[in-house]
Amino acid sequence: MNNLRDIWGNRFVHYITELQKYMKYVFTGHLAIVLVFTIGAGGYAYSEWLKEVPTDFSAALLTALIIAAALAISPPATLLKPADTVYFLPLEHRLDHYLGRALSWTTFSQLPLPLLLYIVALPLLSATETGSKLLYIWLAIFIVVLKWLFVETEYAVRQATGGAGVWRDRILRFLLAACIILAWLSPYPYLTVVFFIIAGFYSVYWRKKKSEKPFPYDHFIALEQNRMMRFYRFANYFTDVPHLKGSISRRGWLGSLFGTAKFGKTVPQDYLIRRTFLRTDDNFWLWVRLTALSILGAIFIPFPIVVIIFAGALAFATSVQLIYALRASDEFRMDMLFPERMETRPGAIRKNVRTVQWIQAILVFISALFLYGISSTPLLLAGVILLISEVTIRFTDARNKEH
Repeated sequence: MNNLRDIWGNRFVHYITELQKYMKYVFTGHLAIVLVFTIGAGGYAYSEWLKEVPTDFSAALLTALIIAAALAISPPATLLKPADTVYFLPLEHRLDHYLGRALSWTTFSQLPLPLLLYIVALPLLSATETGSKLLYIWLAIFIVVLKWLFVETEYAVRQATGGAGVWRDRILRFLLAACIILAWLSPYPYLTVVFFIIAGFYSVYWRKKKSEKPFPYDHFIALEQNRMMRFYRFANYFTDVPHLKGSISRRGWLGSLFGTAKFGKTVPQDYLIRRTFLRTDDNFWLWVRLTALSILGAIFIPFPIVVIIFAGALAFATSVQLIYALRASDEFRMDMLFPERMETRPGAIRKNVRTVQWIQAILVFISALFLYGISSTPLLLAGVILLISEVTIRFTDARNKEH
């Protein structure tokens, strides 16, 4: 038992060290600026909306659905490795001592999100006169208890089924959590007891089922590897991650954007950078995601100053991450086969980043027309995106020359 606890402790220390190793590159001044502007813009828009929200707004229902979603998705973080399939097999009867610490860490690490959503929802509940202070305190306790219960339940379901039907389980727990929160904030809070009892029996049922099945090492190892891979992909936007090999997609439907390479007329670096951006999944989908967020902000944020700050922050994040991503390379690149000077590569990167940011600005401009109509706001939005993108490109380029 002590050996398994020592193994967990060592792996946990290595896991935290690995997080710190890459997070210092993620939370640099660039991301901090984006977060400050985005959170500030979102907070301002939220506070302005609360001034106009009607008292009959379904605040309880909205709060229940959002927090229930955060509670229902509770994948266990086991820190298992492929070698454990062999190494842990003789110790399987004592594996609960290892997994107990893993599930405790999972609960602790996943609690901040539902609690943060709850804190954000409190002003809305207060503005619509939903519930009282005492109900709010007990609801926070319910959220903690439900998170612990759902982590244990999802682990039991995964062990009993080998990972099959996990989303059916999540949907059911989502409905239970939503009913508990909604009942507690309704005029009939005693109904909360009924739903808690159902959730308890549901958890007990799956705990009994899992005791009848052998431990599915392959499923939990694959789950852990996918979880870490998502983190590495995120960190790879900011620094090179040796553990990650970026995936490539041909994307033939964008083939017309490549054009036809003609000897003596096509600039090799420009052509290869364009292909690198469009065919590298990490770079391409990064731009798509941030552009989609800007478009959604232009459509749904009704405050011009807020949406301008929001779009500007995302334009900065898009530009700086694309520049660093396109600069990163393997030891060998295809452009090394061409008789081109290396000095032409930075210029090609700047040109392509400007091009995609122009596309982002045009898409956001068109989207803003639906909410603001033909006015100065859509033009300001597009102008801010282009201005911040250009400043970011030049500042990053100047900083790179200094180094």
